[in-house]
Amino acid sequence: MALRIGIDSFTLRELNLDPYQCLDYANKRGLEGVQFGGIGELSSKRDVGEILHVRDYANSLGMYINVSVDACNPLLFHQSEDEARAAIIRDIQIFAKAGWHELRSVISHNDERYKHPVPWNTHLSRSADFVRSLRPALEECGSRINLENHGDSTFDILQVVEAAGADICGVCLDTGNTLVNAEDPVLAARRVAPYTHLTHIKDGIVFFSANGVSRQGKAPGQGIVDFASIIAVLGEYNPDLPLSIEDHKWIFEFPVFEQDWFTPNQKLTTYEFGQYMKLVRTVEQKLVSGELPPVDSYEAIPYLEQMEERITSGAEHLRGILERLNLHSGK
Repeated sequence: MALRIGIDSFTLRELNLDPYQCLDYANKRGLEGVQFGGIGELSSKRDVGEILHVRDYANSLGMYINVSVDACNPLLFHQSEDEARAAIIRDIQIFAKAGWHELRSVISHNDERYKHPVPWNTHLSRSADFVRSLRPALEECGSRINLENHGDSTFDILQVVEAAGADICGVCLDTGNTLVNAEDPVLAARRVAPYTHLTHIKDGIVFFSANGVSRQGKAPGQGIVDFASIIAVLGEYNPDLPLSIEDHKWIFEFPVFEQDWFTPNQKLTTYEFGQYMKLVRTVEQKLVSGELPPVDSYEAIPYLEQMEERITSGAEHLRGILERLNLHSGK
């Protein structure tokens, strides 16, 4: 058993590849799997035969596949809760037939944590209730919903996991998204490591901006995330964990000095906020020294022009860490 390095299909979105082409792209670059989005990315008609064909193709290449189900927060549904539940259960059952049991999901799409009219704690309790309502299907299929820290924090995800039950609910840790809520990535990984079954391996830098702090996406190894420490922690709990690179550009700003921002972040300790500010200071120094390229000029380069280099260098960075930790799969 060993940690495996793959890629999330969202990274390749601008290439407009079908599932087979995504797998080929990853395989030719020495990557070991692909994490896809929802079932529509694999079969427009939820056709089981088509899903199984994709699975068989991945197996022939010796590659893993992970998949997602729709959001598990009833306050974000565009249909009735019963309809949403039925749709997710169908997907759980179809994916189980393909042998895919660790399923990614979310409870926020963007900044609902800060801007939704319903208090955020209500979102968390309703989400936990909804995941619990999936228990019969999840138990029957031997599956689990793994919630990504998307616009929310690992504190939030951990609260839902513990309320729903860790046997049916876990974590898809997005290492770069921790930065958006002023979490220290290593401390966040330690927090959720026992429950982490999927990942989005993402890097970034954080720097002071007009309204607080901003994050710029970077390829693994080109930002501020300490992957060596994170992978060591995650590997201790899950030695067969897929490390799926999710890379993209975009700058996100968050007003970390405003009271409205702190209100949903009451579990964030002053110590961890201080560690986060150390990361900001380190980035600021590297920007001044030229060790990091200027934010605006780097962001202005179209992602497609850098995608190949970012994926290659990111994978090499992760392979080096796995080799040093003796966790490499050997592919």
